[in-house]
Amino acid sequence: MRIVENLKELQENIKTLDKYLNSKKDPEYSFGLGLIKKGTCFVAVKENNKYKFYPSRFIGYANNNMATHLNNELRDGRETNSAISIILGDQPAPNLELEKFYRECCESLGFVANERGTFGVERKYWEV
Repeated sequence: MRIVENLKELQENIKTLDKYLNSKKDPEYSFGLGLIKKGTCFVAVKENNKYKFYPSRFIGYANNNMATHLNNELRDGRETNSAISIILGDQPAPNLELEKFYRECCESLGFVANERGTFGVERKYWEV
């Protein structure tokens, strides 16, 4: 799969994930929740005084959707993190405040955040 090359492609994937979560219809809803629960690096977007979190391994591939993502055996967060960092002009970093908001977001979605991201790695964020 091709990695994102610009902000518009990132925004399209953000809209796709929002659509899955807002629909509350499975299997898309459960898929979206799983991405957020298992993620390690997130683009954090502040909207109406609340943050939403978008995992880089999903939003970092151009024109991504559930079927494409599940069939992409070569998906790699290192690849998408680099692309997103170029687009946003910053590297993801641990952020205690965003970690707190991430945990609140998870609770609002109906689950408790894991202590760490996938493979026991500390979560990192880009703030938009």
